[in-house]
Amino acid sequence: MASVTARHTMAILMQRLKWPVPMVRWRAAREIRGLLQSDKTRADMTAELLNFLDLCTTESDVCSVLCLLFLTESKARPSRDEVVERVKCPSILADILIEKTFGPGAKLGGWESAHSGEAPGWFEPDKYFLDHKGAHIPPTFYNELGKIERSTGLPLRHQWAWEWHNLRERLGTRLTSYAHYFDEYGETQSGVKGQYLQRQTEIFRSAHIRTFAFAVSEWGMPLRLAGDYMLEHIPAVGGIFDLDPNPKPEALRDLPKKASADGSDLEGVLAEWVEANRNVEMPAVSFKTPTPLDLAKYGDVTVGAYFVSPGFEMREDHGPFEPMDFTLITNSLTIDGVVRDVNADDMKRDGKAGWCVPVCSSLFPMPYGFWSSDYFAIGLPLVTPYCLNEEAIIQAKAGALELTSRDAILSRTRIWNDVWTPSYVGGGHTRCGAIAELEKAKFKDLPHRAPDGSKLAWYIETRIWKRATGHGEYAMEKRRALIMDDVV
Repeated sequence: MASVTARHTMAILMQRLKWPVPMVRWRAAREIRGLLQSDKTRADMTAELLNFLDLCTTESDVCSVLCLLFLTESKARPSRDEVVERVKCPSILADILIEKTFGPGAKLGGWESAHSGEAPGWFEPDKYFLDHKGAHIPPTFYNELGKIERSTGLPLRHQWAWEWHNLRERLGTRLTSYAHYFDEYGETQSGVKGQYLQRQTEIFRSAHIRTFAFAVSEWGMPLRLAGDYMLEHIPAVGGIFDLDPNPKPEALRDLPKKASADGSDLEGVLAEWVEANRNVEMPAVSFKTPTPLDLAKYGDVTVGAYFVSPGFEMREDHGPFEPMDFTLITNSLTIDGVVRDVNADDMKRDGKAGWCVPVCSSLFPMPYGFWSSDYFAIGLPLVTPYCLNEEAIIQAKAGALELTSRDAILSRTRIWNDVWTPSYVGGGHTRCGAIAELEKAKFKDLPHRAPDGSKLAWYIETRIWKRATGHGEYAMEKRRALIMDDVV
């Protein structure tokens, strides 16, 4: 029997870019980049990558490889000519990535005819397309096309269905339904699911990309506008791509276990943790972590610092939360070097009485890179600028996101996995966590950063999904508490 060589292993690794689990694609891409950037393995890894690119039959597959090359240091990439001669599915997005990687004027072109022509009058969208248009890819794609239609009158959704119809027939892609074989049958029947990227995902994405090629070349849509929409297909962006799951932070101590126990005193558990947290080298100001597995398979614990107005009362429908911080990175495609513009007024949220302002916001770059969607689902907490009192830039370093000023680390955001699987219960998330930690002097100064006479407080929320029988529906049990920092 033939031996398994390093090249065989590299070829298998390239195939992981088609694996149905986004997390697997991300980690495989990181390993591929590492092999490209190593002098010892670069030549073999480059050959396997180019072979893989040569065999890509959809626009989205091509763009995943091009995105990986963009995120690789320049000296470790193959030449522009070696890359473009292997691109069999040109697109607007491919040109964007090629120019970002190899410089202005490096684009390939050819996308002007990379479509199926205008949908004929007799064509009606396939039932499968209509039923699955928001299943294999996010429903926002269909909804956004609807918005453009209303402002331009162009039948983009109909054209997308036409492109999908032709691409699927040409490639013979199966009409797959939900990938039940990845989950336990009983769990699936109880509402547990996962986000799996089947081959139909690539057909839907590529048909969407081809729709915009037609819109630009035949309907006169501005190329720049189409390019902005294409960036939603980017699988990874700089900085986020560089994150590494860490071990579960010691800063959590035993809070998740104590808080998740039946009948626990949430206020007491939180107060005990707050007191201990003050004494660590880099105190935590926000985290979300899965419920300990020995207590519940599905659940999470959230803790965060907030400024609350006098007389603040939590709303009945939800407690304090960290709003999304939408950060535009369409030009750079990286969060490295970004200086965020977030003010307290934009983050302020009303309670049942009074208002609250979070110490952290939830970072959401645009585009964000769908390979890392599990972490954006739980929220990536970053300390807000109004809590730092100085300008700070985002840097990805040592597998974490750091907020730095004049080379000093002001804050750090880390991620981790806890007995991770791609499955989650409806309304919940996969078993991953994120934490934001603040430099100690800045942490001690937090009470002085409080806006408009507010005071620092701490919020805790536990969610656990349980079912009465082994095959029944899961139901969520939620508990929450808020304590003032100055009473601990």
